Parts: sequence; structure tokens; C-alpha cells
Amino acid sequence: MWRILQLPAAKNCSAPGGPHASQYLTVLLLLLRLFEGWGVGTASQEPPTFQCQFIFNFFGPGWTQNLGSGWLGDVETHKWDLQTSSVIFLWPWARGHLSTEQWKWLQSIIETFLTSFTRDVQDFAKVFRKDYPIVIQMRVSYSQGSPVSFFQLAFQGTDFLSFQGDLWKPAPGSESISQNISSILNQDQGTRLMLQSLLNHTLPQFLDGLLDTGRRDIERQVRPEVWLSSSPCPTSGQLKLLCHVSGFYPKTVRVTWIKDGQEQPGIQTSDLLPNSDGTWWLQVILILEAGKAANLACRIEHSSFGGQDLIRYWAKSSTWPLALGFSAVIAVVVLLVFGVIWWKNQHRSYEGIM
Repeated sequence: MWRILQLPAAKNCSAPGGPHASQYLTVLLLLLRLFEGWGVGTASQEPPTFQCQFIFNFFGPGWTQNLGSGWLGDVETHKWDLQTSSVIFLWPWARGHLSTEQWKWLQSIIETFLTSFTRDVQDFAKVFRKDYPIVIQMRVSYSQGSPVSFFQLAFQGTDFLSFQGDLWKPAPGSESISQNISSILNQDQGTRLMLQSLLNHTLPQFLDGLLDTGRRDIERQVRPEVWLSSSPCPTSGQLKLLCHVSGFYPKTVRVTWIKDGQEQPGIQTSDLLPNSDGTWWLQVILILEAGKAANLACRIEHSSFGGQDLIRYWAKSSTWPLALGFSAVIAVVVLLVFGVIWWKNQHRSYEGIM
């Protein structure tokens, strides 16, 4: 599935700003979110997948911006540096077992392909009279659990065409333009042979080496940090509760609001977003009538808990800060009283001496 980043709109609670119809906002959102829902699994549940992801943003003729990254399971391992046309290794083990010479060769192949691809898209935009901005998403992936590598393209967020076997094929249900472009691309036998070799030989060998060098990191378990908060709700008589879960790995997590052990309906879950350290973050929202938050709790299920669920109660989260604040006020008052008494005693002693 090809997705654009969306945060949930709270029921009866309007989000600031509201929807925006600009095509440029669509491009920006695509830049913020790459390919959620593309089968990036956890190491403990399914065979690890390595995938390369690119977003090509064509704002106009000769005006492009591209983003590229590589992922092993839930871990971002590589980035494509547009300034130097080279791969950035985000982990010490991200080179796998490829030598320096092999990496140089691979980088030259990637650079040549990206240059050619950019030129082809601009040519196709002229021939088929497509309006800018144009957003092309690309994914190349391989999993040890599958004998087949995948090369897929999406146009404006919709499946467009893919490379299967040794041919380009239009996506099922795509427009006739996809069929026409597939026919044109299939005439380039040299590129097809190169892709075939990369997908069937280079990519599987690279994944084997990457798993050998990076298994310790992709199989780690990191417990999440959890905190609860509330925010104002424009609708009178309603309360908006948020359960924040951050810093967990692997990616798979289940977060629910419960009351007396029963899951509450109508919760809204944000997109699962990466932190800078390779862990993940999300929040789950519950809108309810004010005064009905008693016995509410946020329940988190994650593999790092060893089969146990973590539960955070709203009542405890909200009353503890209040109690601490009240205690602090009392302490300040007591100190002031004792300070006044001490000052008076000192003043009387001074008058007696005089």
C-alpha cells in the first residue's frame, strides 16, 4: 500500500489548521513519510526484509528533489547523499560483506540509473502531458522468506508499474499510460538485464551479508517509555486523553485504552513514526465525556515486556502531579511561617541588646 502521512482527526475535536488541498502539501507529506505498510516486519516474527526506497519529486521541468534510504527490517541502514552521489552508511556494519570496490561499482550503477530515470520521467511528462508536481515512489525489496525480489513504482501515490522476471508490467487496474510506458521501457534490453542481475543475485547476496554483520542490532529489544496527557477539546463537556509510547523496538506494538479491563471503542491511533535512534513512536487518543475518566488506563503490548502488558492508569497519572504540587505549596507555606517566627525572634533579641 502506498500511503501519505495522516494524523487522526479527533472525533468532535477539530485539529488546528484543518485540511489543505494544495498539491504541494501532498508532496511535503510524501517527503515526511516514506512507505508505511510495505511489509517491514520484525526480526522475531518473520524473515527480515531489506528494501531500498526512493521518492522522486518533480516540481517542474529541471526542478527535482529526491530522497533515498535503505532499511533492514525496522532499522534504517543507508541514505543516498545527493550532494556526493554516494551511499551514507548509518551503522558500522551497514557495508555487509561487500568490498570497497564493490560498493563503488554499486554506487555508480545507482547514480547512472537515477540520472537516466529522472531524464525519462521528464520526457514522459512532455509526451503524455502530465502536470507538475509529479511524485514517483520506488521500492526495491528482498526477503529471505521469499525467492523473489520486488521492484515497484507508484505515481502520485498509486500503484503504477513493476519489474517482474525480466519485463516491466503495468499495475493491475492502472491507466493506459502505465501500459504504454511499460512497452517503451521493455525496449531497453540493457537496463532490463542489469535490473535482473541486481534483483536476482546482488540483492540476495547483500542481504545475507547484512544479516551476518547486523543481526545483533536488528534483533534487540528496547522497552518503550509511556506517559499520559490531556489536551483541551473545543466541544463542551468532552475530554481528550493521549497515551504517548516512545523509544520502543522492534516496531510491532499494540496500544489500547481500557476501562475495568475492557477495551474502549473509538480510539484513534497516529501513524507509527521513527525516532532518530532507530526506535519508534506513536500516540493513541481517546475522546470521552468529562467526568468519566475514572478507572481508565492505557495498555501497551510489546515483545520487550516478555509476554507481560504494561498498564498506565489515568487516575494515578493525573492525581500524582496534583498531589505533589499541593505538597509543594504546603511546604512553602510552612517554611514561610517558620521564617517569619525566626525573624521576629531575632528582631526581639536585637531590641533587647539595644
